[in-house]
Amino acid sequence: MSVPYHRLPRVDARWRWWRPLVALAFLVGYYIATQVVLGVAYFVPIGATQGAAGLTSFQDDLTSGALDPTDPLILSLTLLSLVVLLPGVLLAVKIARIGPAGILSSTRFRVRWRWTLWCLLPTIVIAIPMFLLQTWGMFSFDGGFGWDHDAIGQSTVSPATLTFTIVMVLVLVPFQGAAEEYVFRGFLVQTIASWIPVRVVGVVVAVAVSTVVFAAGHIANGYNVWGILDVGSFGLIAAIIVLRTGGMEATVLQHAFNNIMIFVLQAPGWSKIDLDSSNSTPESFVFSFATSLVFWGLIELLARWRKLDRRFPGQEAPCFRGPTPVWAEGRQWTRPGGTGWAVAPARGPETDRRTTVVGPSDAAPVDETVGVAPRS
Repeated sequence: MSVPYHRLPRVDARWRWWRPLVALAFLVGYYIATQVVLGVAYFVPIGATQGAAGLTSFQDDLTSGALDPTDPLILSLTLLSLVVLLPGVLLAVKIARIGPAGILSSTRFRVRWRWTLWCLLPTIVIAIPMFLLQTWGMFSFDGGFGWDHDAIGQSTVSPATLTFTIVMVLVLVPFQGAAEEYVFRGFLVQTIASWIPVRVVGVVVAVAVSTVVFAAGHIANGYNVWGILDVGSFGLIAAIIVLRTGGMEATVLQHAFNNIMIFVLQAPGWSKIDLDSSNSTPESFVFSFATSLVFWGLIELLARWRKLDRRFPGQEAPCFRGPTPVWAEGRQWTRPGGTGWAVAPARGPETDRRTTVVGPSDAAPVDETVGVAPRS
């Protein structure tokens, strides 16, 4: 017996349908609090140095929808507002007792770093055609290789600002990409798939909902129809890759590389190039979707070659009949207690489904015939 990525929360006998709602409520409150803190950290210094006019201008730039990579303040605040979601969602699953924080990382309840390094290969292979598409017509070979300033114009930012922006992108974007992946392809997929008893139905609904919500989240950024389809197709393939590999590693790399490339190429603010990346075209959508499919194929081949273990080598907790024992019911979920992940009982033909109501301090929660799922 083994458990796929999207059913990992059901390994713990204390899992209940309302726990993800507790995690979501915490995440929403945490996100609002962090946005207030970030707002104060940015708006107070701007108000002190630039006055009301500076505050108004900064707020207008933030609410315009389109992200300007040539403005380090706007870009850094936008990235940080997403980066904070990463520790937030990891903390949420711990507080709600859904499982260990690593439950969102992979079926090993951690980041599989060796597999991550292998995933760099297909990520770089896909990054090459994406770079060529993004830079098509931007280079000149007359008199040597260099920027075609007749086509793209001149940079509108200073060398110091450009250097700072590129360093900031390289540092923050990997965490921004990871945050989005952990929320949409991790928490959301596991929550929905665990709610629905029929596995096939659960995984289909989970992937569909996560894809639609992810794409809809970009509408506020001014994306046109093809841009939304582009984002949606990316989210769809990413969700499938997570389920097929049993972890976040490949999609986090793909997401980070894609965003880093876009922000770095737009950071100089070329005077003759429209920086609004939200206006996609049918051709760019088809190309993007095709590269996502190729990336998925390369990851599949790599996973088979490396014999990647994609499932948790344990079993889901049993469905209790009759009175549920206190240790599994989770009435004390706000405090340490219960067996949890360390000795989650196994489900199987040999499992004794008879249960005994015991006190919170009792040491023997189930009969000796109940199996134990191995640790990750």
